[in-house]
Amino acid sequence: MTDAPSAAQAPTATVRDHSADHAAKHTADHSADHTADRAQPARSASQALATHLAAQAGSFLRGLPAVDLTTLRRVSATLHTFDALLDPGWARELREELGRLTGILGQERAHDRRLARLLASLDSLTCTGATSATAAAATAPATGTPAPTAAALTAEQTGTDRGGESATVPRPRAAEGLLAGHPGAPKARALLERQLTLARSRAHTTALQELGSARFHALADRMTLLISDLPLRDPGDTAPAEALLPYAAEAARSLASAVAELPLQRAAAPYNGDALHDPGDDLPWRRIRVLVQHTQYALEVCAGQLGPRTSQSATGALADLARVLGRHRDAADAAEAAALAARTPRITPATAYVLGVVHADQRLEVEAARHAFSSNWPDLYRSGWLTDPWLTR
Repeated sequence: MTDAPSAAQAPTATVRDHSADHAAKHTADHSADHTADRAQPARSASQALATHLAAQAGSFLRGLPAVDLTTLRRVSATLHTFDALLDPGWARELREELGRLTGILGQERAHDRRLARLLASLDSLTCTGATSATAAAATAPATGTPAPTAAALTAEQTGTDRGGESATVPRPRAAEGLLAGHPGAPKARALLERQLTLARSRAHTTALQELGSARFHALADRMTLLISDLPLRDPGDTAPAEALLPYAAEAARSLASAVAELPLQRAAAPYNGDALHDPGDDLPWRRIRVLVQHTQYALEVCAGQLGPRTSQSATGALADLARVLGRHRDAADAAEAAALAARTPRITPATAYVLGVVHADQRLEVEAARHAFSSNWPDLYRSGWLTDPWLTR
């Protein structure tokens, strides 16, 4: 997740009042300056970087007391990529604080994603022919033609016409899930709901405590500095805005180098079984997702130098790859949660079996995401968007 924006609600009016004060203050003090910045292209690299970070910080402050985690990740990635232009100590400390905050606030949403994915997998594995027929009737498109009933669908599947006579071409029955009617499925579902709901509640409590802390208020104060006075390594530097491009090129090179270490040729073969046997291989793929996002966000900073059409094409392709790798992460996390549930003491063998099948199903989803990435990456790389000549022309 481009990843979709995530929001965490603040626990007290203190944070809400704090955000209102910041928003009012900086709207009054800096609106004229930012209007001027948007009206004309940045003349220097420092000005372009400051304008971009000010826009992201303003979005964060205006959104309080809700917290947009995507905005925080954009700021953190920008500070990392363009670190050479910024005050090193200040940038490092802010990156660490942003990483800590996104990690804490992201846990609640991560548990939501895991539970939704696992229950959807369990529903698919336990569906019956009747369930499939009823679902098809319920999801029929809203047109002028009445939706077929479940009974009509069943008759169609068994090859029986309305008069009760056998149709010329028999149709197969709706497919049943692998675990349809399995006695361990209801208990497995209840166990997953109980464990992940409890974990989500704990993460929610931790997030509320963090949003009400003095440390979060201090971070908000640091974000205002991005609007008013960006700490630069060399405040007198007047290098042109095009000087930002080599930093984006370096981010692209890091991404390409890391992808070269992946087993893309094997991942290009669907259902090769790698993801089933060695979950430890997930870490390099997770790292690739971070590098994809860093490259995407770096190109967003350089949009003024690359031109809107070129920049949008490149960032759009990278955002698509990030979404694929986001599914990889979610499926791997869900599989780990299913495996953890299967190790719960004193559960029945039937329940453990169902959880094992759900785990395997999610590992197949991991493999499918790797296959999708290996199919899409060569086209992006061959396009030349991530090579130095394209970034520095």
